[in-house]
Amino acid sequence: MMSQLHRALDRPAARFLVGGAGTTLVSYAVYLGLLHWLPYLGAYWIAFAVGIAWSYLTNTLFVFRTRPTMARALAFPLVYLAQWAFGSIVLVGAVDGMHVPASIGPLVVVIASLPLTYFLSKWILTARGSSAPAGEARGAGDASPAGRISAIDD
Repeated sequence: MMSQLHRALDRPAARFLVGGAGTTLVSYAVYLGLLHWLPYLGAYWIAFAVGIAWSYLTNTLFVFRTRPTMARALAFPLVYLAQWAFGSIVLVGAVDGMHVPASIGPLVVVIASLPLTYFLSKWILTARGSSAPAGEARGAGDASPAGRISAIDD
């Protein structure tokens, strides 16, 4: 049983699902904790920012096993901007177009946005989407935004 789990976690896509679940739990816990002191919208904004930071570290160190850099950290929120835009379109399509209940719509968004989020994260955090191990040097020819900037960091 454990060897099957280890084999599954050898794949970045499986680690992405585990990391995403962890990020969701951390963000939600921060949100619930902050509700004791802040209005819900303030708690949400802070929890959202914490979730992006946690997701960056999880995706860098655990999912794609790359070296964290300032350039990648600054580029990573672009994943969430794209996810928000895509999710908004999917949500409206699901609720208004397909008559999915509004309470279920966000679940449709999460499922639909998984591939986009995975591939954008991989593109930003690794050299041109490869799964290079942590510590491998990135060349100046890297086409990703993080790679172009991290060539200066390396």
